[in-house]
Amino acid sequence: MTRTGAFGAEVAAFQVILRTWLQLMQSVRDRLVDVPREPLHEAEHRAYVAEAMDHHVSYFLAKSILALRDPAVALCPPRLSLLAKALLWIGGWQPTAALRLVPAGALSAEQASSLEAIRAVTRAAVAAVEKEMRRVQNDGLVRFMLAGRAAASAAAVAAAEKAAIGRMVARQWSVSVVADSLRMEVLRRVVALLSPLQAVDFLADVVRMEISMHQM
Repeated sequence: MTRTGAFGAEVAAFQVILRTWLQLMQSVRDRLVDVPREPLHEAEHRAYVAEAMDHHVSYFLAKSILALRDPAVALCPPRLSLLAKALLWIGGWQPTAALRLVPAGALSAEQASSLEAIRAVTRAAVAAVEKEMRRVQNDGLVRFMLAGRAAASAAAVAAAEKAAIGRMVARQWSVSVVADSLRMEVLRRVVALLSPLQAVDFLADVVRMEISMHQM
């Protein structure tokens, strides 16, 4: 299969994964929004929170498998609007954006303190991921420019350039996986500090944000 053909197949595969996941998340959002809020329904709150978290784990796993073949598909999902693309952070929502969805006014002093600690850890992790992506891009460009200098033929130049691109793609995949892992870790940490009902409200807002990015 040609490069163009392979890329087209991967785009199509990602669109199927994304479309299926968004349909699932729309159903999850509806359940999170409509669940009875009385304490006696705490078991339902916990069940819907677990369902939303499981869907995120499955999506990030499927995305990482597809990105292994071509990170560009996952780093910039197809058919996003220009506005949505401008809001992307390494293929998805910025982890600190999710933290802004936590209803601060409803938190206890202990929860608020824990949330601030999560914010600090997340900001540091975001900075580290961004630094690594810049390093990958800069190193990839330099390696590509230098790839053919010692080559003895046009074929050798092409092979060296292909190898340089391959190394950069592999490193981009690693960064994209780390970015999704950070997104998932933020969800886990926030859900862990919230009550079941607070977690329901938080995840409902996260899902709304995710869906809206693909409807802009």
